[in-house]
Amino acid sequence: MKKTTKLPLLAFIIAAAFVPASNADSSNLLGGSFTDSVISARAAGMGGAFTAVADDANASWWNPAGMAFLGKEKSVSGTYIPQVYNDFKGLSDMLISYAQGDTGGFGAIGGSLRYTNAQIDPDFAGDATNKWAEYTALLSWGMQIEKYLGMSKYNFPKISVGVNLKYLGASSDLTLGTQQISASGFSADLAAMAAFKDNFRIGIVCKDIFSQVTWNTGTKESVPYELNAGLYYGITPDFLVSFDLKTIEDSTGAPAVSDFCGGGEYNFAFGKTSQIQSIAIRAGFLYLPPDSSAGFTCGASVALETFSVDYAYQQYFGSQINQSNNRFGLTIYF
Repeated sequence: MKKTTKLPLLAFIIAAAFVPASNADSSNLLGGSFTDSVISARAAGMGGAFTAVADDANASWWNPAGMAFLGKEKSVSGTYIPQVYNDFKGLSDMLISYAQGDTGGFGAIGGSLRYTNAQIDPDFAGDATNKWAEYTALLSWGMQIEKYLGMSKYNFPKISVGVNLKYLGASSDLTLGTQQISASGFSADLAAMAAFKDNFRIGIVCKDIFSQVTWNTGTKESVPYELNAGLYYGITPDFLVSFDLKTIEDSTGAPAVSDFCGGGEYNFAFGKTSQIQSIAIRAGFLYLPPDSSAGFTCGASVALETFSVDYAYQQYFGSQINQSNNRFGLTIYF
């Protein structure tokens, strides 16, 4: 999570809606939840190092190329953050994702819906409390392409590509004159993944490779693109580690390093005849060079036959906003 920027960006996107239409060709970058991609409980518990893991419904959001390796598996996953900041009341976030593997030879498909809701408290007694909401709806597609590269006779490497097409929106009961502030737009992600063994993968995602969000005032902005690269290695069938390097577009249009993160997951399997079939524990770390801050994460999942209950905790240090949050998730397999 881009923790040190989200509150200023929340103020920025509110202010951006008031920019006159004469600035519609400006190159301002839009912030808010559109630039905060670390949300799902399982991935957050691993420090956000999920780009090369992406092996469940969350692949739709994190790396659509990962869906191509799901086989016939189908799953839906939900994450809810009741309070994103412990020192900023009234900011909640939720994500629902679905993914299924390629069962017809036309590629894997999925989708995600994210909703971020903020309550803006009044500065003075007697003033109204305002609401701000941002939402992202996306469709995902991924496919293995090694056969098109003349490599189908080899077991490895397996190579996949993926695409996300996004609809972006914002709404508020804040007004400009008599008109409530709102925005809508589009964006797209491109992704790739290569599996060199069953237990070793690398993944690359370019989020928001092109985008445009238009406010009802006429102002047009872009979501800053992200370039994320990740590595996954399974030390044993039950123990994996992963690492991500994340960059985000700066004001000059160049990529700037935003996150170094890593994590691990260990799965205790009890067998399919047990009521609780497995328990997974996770831990991770993050380092954010822009403000020299750091954080640690942890989490766990309890899996039954057809679903798992997920939890993640995040704590950050050394930033302008020292904060923590809890994330609750549910993943259903079918």
